[in-house]
Amino acid sequence: MGYAEDWGELMFSLQCLSKGSAKRQFRETIRYSFGGLCAYCRCKRADTVDHLKPRSKGGSNLRSNLVPACKSCNHSKGSEDWLTWYERQEFYSEVAKELIEEWIANKRMDLEDYDERINNRTEICLTASTV
Repeated sequence: MGYAEDWGELMFSLQCLSKGSAKRQFRETIRYSFGGLCAYCRCKRADTVDHLKPRSKGGSNLRSNLVPACKSCNHSKGSEDWLTWYERQEFYSEVAKELIEEWIANKRMDLEDYDERINNRTEICLTASTV
């Protein structure tokens, strides 16, 4: 099953949802798409959805422009370009960057590869936080 690119396309159990329900379900799906963790720091629960290209700079509400983010990363990034901001962070990771770029390109990954890469990033996060 493919991903909906826009919350307006989302259907659940073959039933059309109201606009508000579809939008909530769409954003919820995005929040849990990176294992429920922030796409940037991978250390915190994703409780928001961040626009990679901010709406104030012409960014859309399409799935490919939205990633799960913790409140601190979302607030810190603000309206900056995601990559410019991300490369300056202590928790910067090539693996996480590649995952976000694949998300933007709407590429599907093999689930085992995805899980392995996520687990590796989580282990890096746990190791870094215990030092």
